[in-house]
Amino acid sequence: MPILKKLPGRSKSCQEFPRVNGELILPRLDLNDLNDLKELNDLKEQNRNLNPFEDEENEVNAERHGAGNPKGKPLRGTLERICGVSPLKTLGKLGKGLRISGRSVWGNNSPYYTPGNSNSLPPEREKSKGLRRSSEGIMTLLRITGRRKEERRESLPSGNLSTDGEAEASRRPSFLRMVSLGKLKRESMSDKASQEAEEDIEDEEPVVKTREPLSVLEILQLVNSRDLLLADTHIQELERECELPPPSMTAFPSSTFDDSLSSNDVELLYEALQREMWDVVRESLRQPSAGPNLGLVVLVIQQEEHADATWALREENKQDEEAPRIQPGQRPRQLKVKWRQAVMEAADWSLPNQADTQAGQLASYLERLRSRMVDDLDAARRNAVSIYPEEFASFQVYVDSYHRAVAKRLRTITSGPLQITDVYSLLDWFYNIYSRDVLGTIGTTAPINYAVLEPILPQDTVERLEQDCISIVRENVTTELIRVLDEEERRWAQTLHIEEYQSHLARSVIQRLKVDLDRSTSVNQLLGARVARCSLVGLADFLYSFQRKVEMFHETQAEFGNRGDGYVSRTIALVNCCPPLRSLVERCRQCDPQGSEETAQRANCSLDRIINQSVRVLTDRLFEHIRPFFDKLIKRKWLNNTEAIEAIEANIKQHFKKFRRMDPPPYQTLVGEVHRRVLVEYVRAIMRGRVICTSSKMRKRMAFRLQDEAKQLKGLFKDLESTSSWLDSIVCHLADIILLEDTPSIQMEVAVLVKEFPDIRKKHVSTLLNIRGMMRQAERQEILNIVKDFECRSALMCRDRALFSDIPITSEVHCISLGILRLAMTVSNWFSEHRPRRSSGKRGRGPMPQPAEDQNMEDANKYQRED
Repeated sequence: MPILKKLPGRSKSCQEFPRVNGELILPRLDLNDLNDLKELNDLKEQNRNLNPFEDEENEVNAERHGAGNPKGKPLRGTLERICGVSPLKTLGKLGKGLRISGRSVWGNNSPYYTPGNSNSLPPEREKSKGLRRSSEGIMTLLRITGRRKEERRESLPSGNLSTDGEAEASRRPSFLRMVSLGKLKRESMSDKASQEAEEDIEDEEPVVKTREPLSVLEILQLVNSRDLLLADTHIQELERECELPPPSMTAFPSSTFDDSLSSNDVELLYEALQREMWDVVRESLRQPSAGPNLGLVVLVIQQEEHADATWALREENKQDEEAPRIQPGQRPRQLKVKWRQAVMEAADWSLPNQADTQAGQLASYLERLRSRMVDDLDAARRNAVSIYPEEFASFQVYVDSYHRAVAKRLRTITSGPLQITDVYSLLDWFYNIYSRDVLGTIGTTAPINYAVLEPILPQDTVERLEQDCISIVRENVTTELIRVLDEEERRWAQTLHIEEYQSHLARSVIQRLKVDLDRSTSVNQLLGARVARCSLVGLADFLYSFQRKVEMFHETQAEFGNRGDGYVSRTIALVNCCPPLRSLVERCRQCDPQGSEETAQRANCSLDRIINQSVRVLTDRLFEHIRPFFDKLIKRKWLNNTEAIEAIEANIKQHFKKFRRMDPPPYQTLVGEVHRRVLVEYVRAIMRGRVICTSSKMRKRMAFRLQDEAKQLKGLFKDLESTSSWLDSIVCHLADIILLEDTPSIQMEVAVLVKEFPDIRKKHVSTLLNIRGMMRQAERQEILNIVKDFECRSALMCRDRALFSDIPITSEVHCISLGILRLAMTVSNWFSEHRPRRSSGKRGRGPMPQPAEDQNMEDANKYQRED
């Protein structure tokens, strides 16, 4: 008798059974009474007639609760559990049992039907029970999209249980009626239950029963509920039925087959199945875990691959048969290949599109593209890869799919015009970011075969982008630098009355060119070299134009300007533009050292001319103030007066208060030029020969004064940070030549002077000997020969250390010096003639020696003849 047929809560006589802790205790009954056993059998037959489905329910309940009570324990069950159980609520859990019970009612006498085997077809049955329903209404269900429940059931039971349950309920007697009939023989039923509990239950082999085939709509419900593997199994069965020959060509009756089934139903079901499968593949990229559905997808693919292999083998071994067979139209289905396509479509669906990206904002879009690709592939590695078998090479398939999706988007981007910033961003992403931050990051977590990945951009596209970049840079450099220079030129005239020592010209130029150099160099060295070469050509042209405008500015100010303080500050500001521009030229040359050498020299030449002209302008302005003081040097009054050298020092310090605003290295050039010109003017004052030493005391006095002023000038230019220290020794060497007495010492000092200043000539040394008062021809010739020897050795003179070349010696200097010498000798001779003579006693001695004055006069005459 089925369990739950008698509800203790509804029975009037349920009080006679004892209860323990709310559980109903059924007492053991005595089975010796044969009359009660007979009455029990009669009641069982009566109930069976009233309820033909009772045996099946007993089998199901026995499966759930176990058969009998072998240990002789009383049956226990709480009232809440018994009263709360409804047969309808257990329908889903007992799907398998109900399908078995249904087959026992409708097909107990039928042999087992093997899917795909035409020799095991079931015999003739009633058409209303044994046939599949056709595909009526399937197209309507397939058109409905987006109708998915948030919580899907794991699977649905085979068959349409709702309609069959209603028919079964109409045939069965009501539940209350069955309870009332059972009350009559309660004691006999209890004895029967006790007897069954005490008997040994023999294991019986289950009877193999045929499975009821599902209709097309029922299979579609399995697909929609994502019971994919079961749905695919039924679809294959349906496909095999469509492969069978027509019923008229077999020995089976035609009523066994459904004429309305066709291959179109199979294809529609396969389309629905694949849509669900690929939805699962796509959703696995967005969920924390892949879930069981992805595993079902893998099983379906393997099952279909096996079916394709079976079909291929059958096609190879097939021979001509008398009976024609209907071949399926879509085999092999190749779901593994379609799975790869589905992964590719999922990747394309997941990556963001470029539709909402504005011009110049490509870098942000590429960053979103990189982030999404890395996140999705990381999710695929964590969730999906472990579910796929190894032969699927799933991670490589995912990587290749995303790689192709990214390449598709980049081809779309490069098909249209791009701004220069977008070109740099795209090239940088192609050369660096994608390989380093995308594939490199992914490759650290799982191995990737990079050899099978195609280039993300074609090579001709990359070359076109680089050429576009070079063209845009060349055009922008030429246009923008000309505009910047024109604006700067207008400011020169407008702000001449303002002391500005810095200009924004260099900053504007550098900022404009530095952007292209930095972006191109960050992409790769080859592109950086090409951009640097293009930028250097434009920069050299700009510097030449800048040089011409600076020259025009100085010429205009020299003719019409007042050349005030504003002019000095503007000149310094123009010079201050040169160091940063020279650094920019050097950087461009380093990026392309082989192809930019000539262009870099042309650019540096323009900068040198700007600096040299500005230094010359400022130096001339300084010497306009200090030149008069040089005319007061090396005179008779100069020996006792220091006003001239002090005035020169004061003026230099005053001017360098502004000159120090010049940036190095042009400042070093300026102070070096001032240092050189001051020493040139000082030596020129010495070489004029306005002081001729006639005695050793006067030579010492003049030499000491020259040494003191040399130290004073050395300290001055040391404070001004001059790097031309080689000029400091010139005055000291001249003072030593004047001071020394013996000829060998003078020869050594002249040799050192000639070695340090190779541009010195014989006339300069001869003039110096005149100032010293050396008139003996033999001594002079010995010293001048030293200069002659060094002149032959130093044919190539270093122009950087040229000083005496700017000091010409004229013949007037010698004539004046000789005239002074003659006058001095004449006066000395006159005084010697008019001296009182000595006594006559001494006159008798030998002849008087020739006076020194006469000897000096003779030497002077010889020197005059030599000249």
